[in-house]
Amino acid sequence: MKSNYSFKHLDYSESLVKYSDQKIDEVGKFLLKEGQCHVFFWKENHEFFAEVTVNTRQKFFKATAHAADIYAATDLVCDKLEKQFIKVKEVYTSHKKTA
Repeated sequence: MKSNYSFKHLDYSESLVKYSDQKIDEVGKFLLKEGQCHVFFWKENHEFFAEVTVNTRQKFFKATAHAADIYAATDLVCDKLEKQFIKVKEVYTSHKKTA
């Protein structure tokens, strides 16, 4: 999956990019075979925000989280994405095809 990263009021961090890539790949095993991912990090009023948007053939996913630590915000946003992926996967697998 292709990933794009944007930062606002933060410096580019290679370790943060690697960490978020790892977390998104772990979450992506539920649904993602192909798609594009855009990750946006920013700092506002001493809080860190993380926003992830994922475009796949089936659906569009978006999650936003904030925390006092940028890595904690990344964990929270990945947990939200995981819930969305599982919910959509259950819907796709629960539909029975009729003849």
